[in-house]
This record gives sequence, C-alpha cells and structure tokens, in this order.
Amino acid sequence: MTFLNLSLGEFLALAGFVSAGLLALYLLDRSKRRQVVATLRFWVAGQVPEESKHKRRIQQPWSLFLQILSLLLLLLAIAGPRLGDMGNSRDHVLLLDTSAWMGARARQGILLDQAKSMALSYVNSLPPSDRVMLVRADALATPVTPFELDRKAVADAVRQSRPSTSALNLEQALEFAQQAQKLQSRKTGEIVFAGAARVSSRDAELTPPPNLRLLAIPAAGENVGIRKLAVRRVGQTGAAPGSASANSWEAYVGLRNEGLKAREVELLVSYAGTQAGNKVMTLEPGTESQTTFVFHAQASGLVEARIRTTNGRGDAFPQDDRAVIELPIGKMLKVAVYSADAALMKPLLAGLAQVNATYQTPAQYDPQAPADIVVFDRFAPREAPRGASIWIEPPAGSPFTIRSVAAKVKLNRWHQDTPLGAGLNTQDAEVASTQVFSPVQGDQPVAEISQGPVVVMRPGTVKMAALGFHPLRSTLKYDLAAPLLIANTLRWMAPDIFRRSDVQAGTVGTISAALESGVNAANIKVFGENQRPLPFAIEGKNLRFFAGAPGNIHVMMGDHETVYSITLPDTGDVAWQPPPGVARGIGRTTVPSGSVPNPWPWLALLGGLGLLADWLLFGRNRMVRLSPRGVIATLAEHLPWDRNARKAS
Repeated sequence: MTFLNLSLGEFLALAGFVSAGLLALYLLDRSKRRQVVATLRFWVAGQVPEESKHKRRIQQPWSLFLQILSLLLLLLAIAGPRLGDMGNSRDHVLLLDTSAWMGARARQGILLDQAKSMALSYVNSLPPSDRVMLVRADALATPVTPFELDRKAVADAVRQSRPSTSALNLEQALEFAQQAQKLQSRKTGEIVFAGAARVSSRDAELTPPPNLRLLAIPAAGENVGIRKLAVRRVGQTGAAPGSASANSWEAYVGLRNEGLKAREVELLVSYAGTQAGNKVMTLEPGTESQTTFVFHAQASGLVEARIRTTNGRGDAFPQDDRAVIELPIGKMLKVAVYSADAALMKPLLAGLAQVNATYQTPAQYDPQAPADIVVFDRFAPREAPRGASIWIEPPAGSPFTIRSVAAKVKLNRWHQDTPLGAGLNTQDAEVASTQVFSPVQGDQPVAEISQGPVVVMRPGTVKMAALGFHPLRSTLKYDLAAPLLIANTLRWMAPDIFRRSDVQAGTVGTISAALESGVNAANIKVFGENQRPLPFAIEGKNLRFFAGAPGNIHVMMGDHETVYSITLPDTGDVAWQPPPGVARGIGRTTVPSGSVPNPWPWLALLGGLGLLADWLLFGRNRMVRLSPRGVIATLAEHLPWDRNARKAS
C-alpha cells in the first residue's frame, strides 16, 4: 500500500500529533460547573473534602480509544492510500498537437480528431496505476492536467482541445515535458506526442529525448495559402494633396504551396469592397510566389486578399485562403498661413502630401480657425493662436525677443541634434537680412551666425518655432535646406501625421522584423492591444518579439510605424521526420478497463461513524447507556408506546 497525498513520515507525524492531543485532553481534570437553582432552603452545606494528590488516570478509556481510531481513519482517507503493487507505476506526459495545421480537413473531420482518437487509445492502454499529464502543444506548451490517475479527467481534457492559430514549437514542448517529469514524476514514463508534427524549418533537425513515443498522423495535404499581406504608401513626393498619385498604395501578397502537386489559383485583391486587381498564378510544390497590386485610396478601409482554385476545388486548409488588414490612412495636417505674399509661401508647403494648407491675408486672421498649425509671415496678431505656430521674421509683439538685425551674413552652424536641424549642414548659404533672437529659458537654437541664433525652437505644451529670415528670400531657395527645414518643423509639431506607416498581416508566434539603418535602439517601441508595451529583443539587425494571440501590434522605429495585424494562421514549414529508433504507435496490449482500488471513501465513512458512536455513547447528553439496566431504560424512554395505558393495565 502506498499514499498519494502524504508520505509515510507525514502520516505518522500527523497521527502522533492527533493522538497526543487527545490523550492530553483526557488526562486533564474536569472543571467544576456552576449550577443555578431557585432557592437554597432545602440544601445542606456539605463538608469540604480534603485535597489528596493521586496519579491522573483516564476516566473513559473506551471513548479515548474510539476517538483516536476514528481520527486515524480520517487521516488515512486524506492520505489517499492505494492498494496493490504501485512500485511499477510510471508517469507519462501526453503532448497533444493543437497547432493551426491540426484544423486541416481529413477524410472524417479534421486532423485533430484523428490525434484525439489515437491519444485516447494510448491512455486507455496504460496500466491503471500509471499517471498521465496532458499538455496542449502549439506556439506555447500549456499543461491541462497534472499527473492524473483519473482516466475520465484526462479523456475529457483531450476531447475539449481545439486547434489554435499558431505553429507548433516542438522543441519547447519536449523541453517542458522533460522538465515536468524531472520535477513532478515519481518514476519517469514516456513522452508521447500525438499529432502531425508540422514545425518551422529551424526545428526540422530536432533531436528528440530517448523516451519519446510518436503517435503520428499524416501531415501532408494539398494546400495553397496566403503567407503574407502588406500595404504601404507609394504616393509621389510633391504630389498635390488628394491627387491620385499622392494616394497611391501598393499591396504585397505572398503565397505558398504546401502540397505535393502544382496548383493553379486565382488571387483577388479588393479595397473597401471594390476589386483592386486579380491575377492567376501557378505554384510548384513547396514553393512561394509574390506579387504586388497598386491601387488608390483616400480614406481608411479594409484591404482583402483571397485565393481560389481555378478548378473549383477547395484545399485541405481553407483558413489561410483569406487575409484582411485595415489601410492606415491618417488625417491631413491643416496648416493656416497668414501672409501678404502667399505666392512666396506656397512652394514651401506644396511638396508635402500630408499637408492641407490654406492661405489668407493678415486681415483675415481668426484665432478660432480650425487649424493644427498656424504660420505667421511678418505678422504678429493681437491674440495668439491656441495651437502650434511658426513665426517667419516676427515683428514686435510676437512671443520672441529680437536682439538685432544682421545683413549679408552666412549661416555657419546648424544644430543637427535638434529635431528641426536634423539633416541640415549647409555652410555657405547667404542671407540678405535676418533677425537675431535673444533666447529665453527653454529655447533651443537651431541655426546660428556669429551674432547669435537666427532659428530657434520652443518646446512645451504649445510648440513654437521662429525663423529670422524667409527661406525663399535667400540663397537657401536653391538648396534642399529650405523645404527640409519646414518639413522638420512640421514633423516636430505633428509627429503622428508624418509618421511613415505600413501594415502587415502576421501570424501568431515569434515575429522578426528587419531594423532600419541608423535607428537608435532607444527609440524602438513595441505596443500590443490597448497600448500595452510588449517585450522585444534585438539580435543583430533584426527585431524579435512574440505575439501570443490574434490582434494588432504596433512597432515604432523613429518616424516609421509598422502595424502587424495578427490574423493569419501559422501552419509551419515542414513535417518533422524523427530519427530511426523513436518508438511509434501505441505499442501496448490494451489492458482491461478498471481502476486502482481506492478505499478512501470507506475509510472516511468508518471514521465518521466512529465519531458518531462516541457522541452517542459517551457524550454529555448521551442517548445510550452501556449497562443492561441503562439500555432497557433508554429503550423504554424512546419507544413510541403510551406509558399511561400500560400503568392502567
């Protein structure tokens, strides 16, 4: 006999503690009780007995024996005794493949149904004394049951398993099984894998543990699926806002043939319910093919890619025949320009496709005008705007203090470490006339001459920037520095508008993204749903992070944002081929169904009956007396006859 819940030492320790406690209670003297009566008239004072010291003795030894025996039976039930030979019992780990590929069609149902049937057959073939732990294996190894003797609990957990959307990480599943057997099992049994074992290419050469048993099902199937869908803006720089060239997008679609035969499929791409293009493609077995479509979009909408076979037949895994992502079209940046010379201002903003600029005279200034950024050209209003603003040659009354005015000077220094000066290094630009500013606390110089700063930026809740000269009234008009300075200023004031965005349909699991050159690792951020930060790792020139569930993940790299829409199922790359020597199949003769003798319910019942008998026989208001006369009197008191009728007779 062995115990499941307690060791022999723990059981003996608890039994000794309980027995000693009961014995100590029985050896204590009984305390006197106060009795309340109506009167003391008929009471006679008794003599106080002389105190005498004597050895303590147990007054009710049978009650003590009955209580100790009952509590020991209850402790024995809690310990979980098992009768029979348990020395040969083993602990097995059953890995059930619940990856996305297990949802592929089979002759009857799906592949997971076949894996469940084989797993249940294996569980039923085990000796009744063996324990089984069920682990669902996909991108993560998830234990469902502990090492369990109850075959029904394991079978129910197997039947409730469903395919996930991620690929199988077989290496992690095997490592988890080995660790569980090392830490929790009494005698190591087998690690049993039931499934198609379709893994990524990096796990193709996996070395299995020596105690692995494989319950394999066919992993091959005729399937062509979408492996990648991405969109990015390809609008021409300098195109007019709202024009077709400014709102051009490119959709990239990647397909893969997982089957053993060449397949011809038709790929259809649509935007906002309207077809954007279609193409018939032929894919050889085990190959991938990519194609692109260009379409025009002015508002956010869904981009959908679908494939269908030209012969009208479906494939084994229809879950990857469709992919949908949302087009990330942001709002336009509204810029209000107040200038007496609008023709000179338009070239500075015309090359920015994200900017919707309006030009008005200073007399038309409205501080309540709906604008994200306001530009003042040689004009200072009485009421400052509530939002960000750019001041060009600001006159008296502006928020900036002018120290002096310089003529015919050259810009000899750019602060490239500032957002406005990034990428600017022009040294020979000559300015006919410029204002020199007196920076206040918090101001940052962007461009300087020998007399002082001529371009400053003022960070804060409301961002402002000031230029002491007009960029197109100097030799900068022949240089890229003029539009770049304005673009940097607008990007600093409204970074979300100018952030480069693209969207990719990704798969659950580990995602790898190539790092752009020159990106500072401190500026990389990865967010999940509800802007929840996600951990990531940088390995060489790749960024790696893990997506455990479908949803959207945002990756920020400086001014570039990539949104990964985790919607595609990951089916793995190849079917794992185990080396020779790995046990296959059930490999056992099915034993008769039954269970290990489990006497704990009877022990608990006997313990409860023992405590009940002690209460009836030895309780304070005991209902049964042990002497013959007491037994007869007790029966006479409780029998339902009429005592008065008996006396009369």
